[in-house]
Parts: sequence; structure tokens; C-alpha cells
Amino acid sequence: MPRTKAGTVPKLQHHRATGQARVLIAGRHHYCGLWGSRESIAKYHRLLGEFFNANGAPPVAEGKQSAAGDGRRREEVTGRIRGIAAASAGSHIETSRDDQLALCVCDIAARYLRHCEAYYRDFNGRRTSSCDGARMAIRALEPFFDIPAVYFGPLRLQAMRALLVEQGRPRVTCNRIVNSVRRLFKWAASQELIPVSVSGALATVEPLKANRTTAPELPPVKPVSDEVLEATLAHLPKVVADMARLHRLTGVRPGELCIMRPCDIDRSDTEVWTYRPITHKTAWRGDERVIHIGPKAQAILEPYLYQPTNAFCFSPLESEIARHKEQRACRKSRVQPSQRNRRKKKPKRRVGTRYTTASYRRAIDRAATDAKVEHWFPNQLRHTAATEIREMFGIEAASTRLGHKSISVTQVYAEKSVKLSRDVARQIG
Repeated sequence: MPRTKAGTVPKLQHHRATGQARVLIAGRHHYCGLWGSRESIAKYHRLLGEFFNANGAPPVAEGKQSAAGDGRRREEVTGRIRGIAAASAGSHIETSRDDQLALCVCDIAARYLRHCEAYYRDFNGRRTSSCDGARMAIRALEPFFDIPAVYFGPLRLQAMRALLVEQGRPRVTCNRIVNSVRRLFKWAASQELIPVSVSGALATVEPLKANRTTAPELPPVKPVSDEVLEATLAHLPKVVADMARLHRLTGVRPGELCIMRPCDIDRSDTEVWTYRPITHKTAWRGDERVIHIGPKAQAILEPYLYQPTNAFCFSPLESEIARHKEQRACRKSRVQPSQRNRRKKKPKRRVGTRYTTASYRRAIDRAATDAKVEHWFPNQLRHTAATEIREMFGIEAASTRLGHKSISVTQVYAEKSVKLSRDVARQIG
């Protein structure tokens, strides 16, 4: 009779003759119940837990790569997680030691993903980037899915991180994924799915330090020059160009710019308007974000305020309408009847009600390519504004303008002034 190979996790198989799920452990077949049922999955994990508790958890198979870089494999991993999450929805989780041993990494990952998708929502009910971080962490855990969660300790966390480094992930990305995995296990401990000691042990793993690892470093985010900005603006649609100009003057976050609405702007003071975004990066902490808009920015923004107060100021639909009008005006031949309305009845992609940070970034990326200038990202405009404000008014003014609670955060955005250093050298010799 074939036996399980050393260092592997026994797989649950479908015994077609009886319609049951069975698993081969230590040369003996165990029947777990009807194939595909929750009971069969629970019994399978309980048997694995009992076996590993008596014999120790299996080592990680060498050379097994994470599925994060493979699109098709990524879908399989996500599908497996969602299947387990659906099967466990509404089920009561016992907290005895035997039941904790029965839960594999895949089980707690499925429950955590379901929690994240329900908990991390923005003002529109859409899932936030925290859900993407959870999915990234779960994909990194895929080689360890079948290991009982109680046996996922610091060494396995470091093994997972080593796989990320081998894939060429930047150091900060590796640390971010490791932190997300820690958060996953901390949540599982809070739900009594695993002992608190498991989560506590993972907290002992130190993050990767600069120059102490082979993981590459990401280049620092630098301000974009006004020359590059002006060259890019010439190739942008008018709406996006005005967004970039407003972004440069105000130094807001890209997300705060994209969700701007007339009803969120107080214009009672004609000299300086006050913008309070409906949501922002630190809203979950209870922080208030107040953005002041001066005369130059007001002149750019004013044409976009004459619309329903709860509508978004910058709409890609309006941009498309303006683009089509310009194309028609430039035509030298008549519009044929067959060309008057060639829109699909059920398009796969519809024009959104507002620009997102992603669509805003893509528009700038295309324009930079057309302008044949270095590629830059919208957030670099925030760095440009911060550097200018720091040079003119000081670091404290830059911190207030950017909405930072700590000046140390502002120093990441605002470049130190070389001019100031030159002036000091000129005066003191």
C-alpha cells in the first residue's frame, strides 16, 4: 500500500466508488464523509491536526515558489480561499485545543479575508486597499496552506519571506507583506482560532533592514519638476490637466483630489476656500482633514463647481464628451450615418462618475509617454508642493499644509533646500 512521502501534507481525495472524501495518513485510509461537505473538511483537518500533534509538522518543501507572480495560479489560490470561506460562513468555531489543531493556515486565511472584505470599506461601500494587502499576504502564504495554523511559527514566517526575496520583491514590500501576515494571525488569535502564543511568536521576527538583505531597495519618491509637469500638461485632457494644476498648488493626496465635490467646499470666505473631503487617509483615527484653497487654485476649480452639489467635480464622462466634440470639430469630412452612434449597447467597461487614483495615474502616464519626458506619478506633485512650501515658509507650515500630525512625516515629502545651505555657507564662510 502506498504511503505518504516524508515532508508532504496528505491531500483530501474523492473516492468516486463511495462518493466520500478520504485521506491517506501513515499508510491508512480515513473516510471523512460526503465529498465536498463541511463535515468532511472539518474531519480532514482534525485528522491532520492529530497526526501532526503526535509526529510533528512537516517541513516546507524546498524550491516551492509562491503564486503571487502567476496570474492563473493567483486565481486558483483566491478561488480556493473563497470556497473555504463560503463553506465556513455562519458556522460556529469551537475553541478547544483539538479544534484549533484542526484548522490549517488556509482556513484562518479564508476567515480573515471574509472579515477584511466586510470591515474595510470606504464611504461608497467599496473595499479599501487594506483588502488588497490581505490578499497579497494570503497569496504569499499559499505554500503553507495545508499546515496546521498552530505550527506556523517564526521559522516558517522567515521561510515565506525568503521566497518573497527570491522573487525579487523590494525590501519594503517584503516587510509590508510580513506585517500583513502577522495581522492575519493576530486577528485569528483574537477570534480564538489559534492560541495567542502563535501570534506572539510571529511578532519576534525582526523586519528586513537596509543593507542587511539581498532584497532590492525602492528608489525614493522625488518631486517632479515644473518643466516636466508643463510638458505633460500639453498632452493631457483638459479635465485631467486642471486636476494636475490644482494638485500642484494644493499639495493634497491624489485620493482627496479625486473625490472633491462642490458640497464639500466652503466658499463663505471669498479669499480662501475650505475643503473638507468626505473621507481621507486617517479618517479611521478620527482625524479631521481641512484643505485651504487659495486664489490661483480657485480660478482652476471654479468652472467645475457649477453642477449638482453632491456630484464629483472631475468626471471622466465630461472629459470624454469634450474629447468627442473636439474630434468632431476637427473632422474634414461629414459624419456618416453609421458613425453617429457606434457605442456598444452593453460595453464591458463603462465611464465612471469620477476619476480614481488609478485612472488619474494612467492618464498622466500616457501623457508623459506622448510628451517624451520621464515618467512620474501624481503623488510626486505632493512632494513638489511640500518642498516649495518648506523652502518659503518652513517645515511647520509644510506639515500643516499636507495634513501631517508629525513633522518627521513631512520631512519625507519635503526635500531639504540646497539654496538655504548655500546661503548659510555664503554668510559664515
